[in-house]
Amino acid sequence: MLVRASQAAGRPLLSPTARRPVLAIIAACAAVLAVLGSLLAGYTGPSPADRPVDDRIFALLGTHPGIVTVTDIGTPLWGGIACLAIAAACAARRRYRAALLPLIAVPAGSILTDHVLKPLINRTASGSLMFPSGHTTVTCAMSVSVVIILAGPARPPLPAGARLAACAAALALVPVVAVGLIVGHYHFFTDTIGGTATGTAVALLTALALDALPGISAPVAELP
Repeated sequence: MLVRASQAAGRPLLSPTARRPVLAIIAACAAVLAVLGSLLAGYTGPSPADRPVDDRIFALLGTHPGIVTVTDIGTPLWGGIACLAIAAACAARRRYRAALLPLIAVPAGSILTDHVLKPLINRTASGSLMFPSGHTTVTCAMSVSVVIILAGPARPPLPAGARLAACAAALALVPVVAVGLIVGHYHFFTDTIGGTATGTAVALLTALALDALPGISAPVAELP
């Protein structure tokens, strides 16, 4: 019925009790970016904090270069395909805020990283801007979006165990991609920390912004 469809479409992404912790997480992410950004501004090459971590990761996994292929999820092509698939699945259930979340958060995180933060902080290596990692930002924004969709009021009618497993798998992508970037010598450890903070903050801010909008109208159709 139309009423049920409108209620489904208007379900918030975050519960009222989650909003204060979400704001605290966003503030923590901003603090991480501010501290690392100030320390790494104009820095060339690895910092003292990067060397021991990067060397240890490469010593453990440097002989397994296949892990580098996982970083493709953070590219515009594969990240975009994943976001479209998530959005389509949400739209099919008439969860329109949930459908918009990855479509807004992931591109916003990428733009913020590549066109604002990287030029502003100007941390370089081999002539390339490094901080924060764009691949990590995209992966994290997408992963956090998935967790919000699966755990919040707009969650699909799946068993709790299945949703928990899916959330864990989504979040596990972030450190896997970060390690792949380090093994491939594409980024330093601190770059991936900055990307994680950026992606997390952007996804949570996007969810808050979408929840602040008036209810998104549903089509005149009965829910399945």
